[in-house]
Amino acid sequence: MKCIKCHNTLHTETGDFSMTINGKTIKVINAPVLHCKTCKSVIISDEVKEKAKEFSEVYLYPDNTLDYAECEAGTVMSVMNLLL
Repeated sequence: MKCIKCHNTLHTETGDFSMTINGKTIKVINAPVLHCKTCKSVIISDEVKEKAKEFSEVYLYPDNTLDYAECEAGTVMSVMNLLL
C-alpha cells in the first residue's frame, strides 16, 4: 500500500493510537498500524478501529487503555472476570 501524502510504501508495524468511543477517549496499544518511514504518517485501518471498538466493550482497562495484541491473542480476561 502507498502513502497518500508522499506515495512511498507503507510498512505494517505495531503502534499506539487514541480513538473516541461513545464520547470516551481510549488509548489503544500494541495495534497493527501502517507507517510511512519517509513522511512519518500513521494509518489505522477501518478493520483495526472496528475491532478495537468491539474489544473495548469487554476488555477495556480502568485507565481507558486497550491492549489490542492481548485481545487478539485471547490472553486478557474481561473486566467482569477480574471483578468476580
